[in-house]
Amino acid sequence: MKCARGLLLVAGLVTLHAGAAIGATPGEGLSPTAARQHCDECHAIDELRIGPPFRAVASRYSLEGDAAVERLARKIINGGAGNWGSVPMVGNERVSLEDARSIARWILSLAH
Repeated sequence: MKCARGLLLVAGLVTLHAGAAIGATPGEGLSPTAARQHCDECHAIDELRIGPPFRAVASRYSLEGDAAVERLARKIINGGAGNWGSVPMVGNERVSLEDARSIARWILSLAH
């Protein structure tokens, strides 16, 4: 009986993880760090919201390699304006540089 419960728990976790990759609702499909920092309040993976879709950001910056990680991490923390239209991105000073780099690496992975 314990084995069956364990298998059900594992199956449930796999299902939750697989569902998150689809991105059907806000927050799903995001990296855990991006979800924790509420990036989905302004961005989505493939649709335009207040900010550009993550996949468009990835396409624009992915050819820069490691420099793109630093560039995007700094934009996440400090904000920016003029790169994606007239709506500025507000700074997110509460996001650590480590978390910003993690989010940036995840965004750039969407280009592949």
